[in-house]
Amino acid sequence: MKKTVLAELRAKSADDLQVLAKAARETLMKARFAKSAEGKAITMQQRVQRRQVARLESLIAEKKSAAAQAGAKKPGAK
Repeated sequence: MKKTVLAELRAKSADDLQVLAKAARETLMKARFAKSAEGKAITMQQRVQRRQVARLESLIAEKKSAAAQAGAKKPGAK
């Protein structure tokens, strides 16, 4: 994945990333149904979609942990 695309994903909010992840999961599910119903195998696209979902989930987890750490730090503490 290009660094610019990854930087754009990192700039998005957690909610935006969740919307993108949901859309990627739906695309993956539709591809699975097409494979079983029509016999069309699009394995490379499925691999790319699985990796995209994993990438988005990782970024969501990073943002949540960063927010939790920011909330755990108390102002004025050394």
